[in-house]
Amino acid sequence: MKNNIKNIVTSYLKPGQVLIDLKENPQGDYIQIVIDSDNNISLKDTADLTKKIRNSSEFESAFPNGSRLEVSTPGPEYSLQHPFQYKKNIDRELKITYDENGDSTAVRGKVIDADDDSVKLKLNDGELSLAYGKIKSATVTFSFE
Repeated sequence: MKNNIKNIVTSYLKPGQVLIDLKENPQGDYIQIVIDSDNNISLKDTADLTKKIRNSSEFESAFPNGSRLEVSTPGPEYSLQHPFQYKKNIDRELKITYDENGDSTAVRGKVIDADDDSVKLKLNDGELSLAYGKIKSATVTFSFE
């Protein structure tokens, strides 16, 4: 069922939008969809996508008894997964866990550059460039000072 929902969702995404996460509860009466893009996604964008999915014949046949549908953008709990997400977070602080010779290492640093292959962080004691393939998790940190 999850692949069927994924196919429905991706068919309605605008160019540049990416499906980040898809969760369905075991009863099938609640579906949470998380999307992102290198451009900002507005509340109108998520509402429009929700309407398109809900009104599609594919969704209606997959959920004849109805289902609660939520479309949103990633919150701070979501790990960055795509290069464009690192680019969007230039000048923000990240907490990154990465693989260093088989061991997990965690750092906090400000994103100073990001391209299609790696991200460069400014740390307290210098700079660190990491290939995306070495990164296990990366989340934006927020300071309320």
